[in-house]
Amino acid sequence: MSNPSEPRENKRAMTRRSPWHDYRRRGTYMLTLVVAERVPLLGALAGDVAAPYVAASPLGRVIVQEEIPKIHGRYPQVEVWQVCLMPDHLHLIVSVREDLPQDKHLGRVMAGFKLGCNRAYWRCYGMDAPPRRGLFEAGYNDKILLNDGQLDRWKAYLADNPRRLMLKRQHPQLFTVLYDMTVAGHRCQMVGNRFLLDIPDKMAVIVHRRYTAAEYARRCEQWLACGERGGVLVSAAISPREKAVLREARRRGYPIIPLRENGFPRLYKPSGEAFDACAQGLLLQISPWDYHTRQQTITRAQCLALNALAEEIASE
Repeated sequence: MSNPSEPRENKRAMTRRSPWHDYRRRGTYMLTLVVAERVPLLGALAGDVAAPYVAASPLGRVIVQEEIPKIHGRYPQVEVWQVCLMPDHLHLIVSVREDLPQDKHLGRVMAGFKLGCNRAYWRCYGMDAPPRRGLFEAGYNDKILLNDGQLDRWKAYLADNPRRLMLKRQHPQLFTVLYDMTVAGHRCQMVGNRFLLDIPDKMAVIVHRRYTAAEYARRCEQWLACGERGGVLVSAAISPREKAVLREARRRGYPIIPLRENGFPRLYKPSGEAFDACAQGLLLQISPWDYHTRQQTITRAQCLALNALAEEIASE
């Protein structure tokens, strides 16, 4: 299935910046720094799903106990509100409480922090000379606090990270991106429980504009009854009413197959409630198209293609 729309590519990366934002000004950010080549140098996962945690390595302890406090010591305007140390990456929630000096910005602050981490890395591993590369990958990812509730979601995400990692390790087959899979005769990518495709009782959730409120209510009852008896709901979830059906199905713990306009990047994993549904084997995400980094609105042709695919999957 070819992509009906080919807009101009917009280059992005996990180390993306927001060109419209002044990183010298006051603001709150969630920062992610990834260890080069994802080597788990910062710690090891311990405990169980009920009480998972990351036991810091000697290097991880130095970073948390010595290097992170130096940020506020050198830049009093900057406060680190929360730290999440993972085996191969580090999350920080950072607040710039006052504007930084004219020649400084958040990137400079983090460059100094990473240099300190590099020195700790060299000390912990007894290196006489610095290695060719530092501890972390070049750059870092940042998210900017823009609205109410976002900070609480960040904090919850960081606190839940060890549990999510443990679930991924316990169920790796459910979190592995599968490429070049044949679904209803189409080449697709997928993540999740692929055996949901084998369940014979499946229904496509497609809401047409012509549906009256009574017709929509009747079909909702049919769709949710399918989930209640162990069937699977398949949908591109394009319209608000389609999204509402899948949200309710997920809330009730029914298996669902959402179809996506975009494919999956190499390290993709579901987020939020979808993550737990995936770990429970209740979710299979499918895309008939390759991953892209374009910022685009889904086209009518793509909507029709996804709805057709949903119907084909449901009929198998």
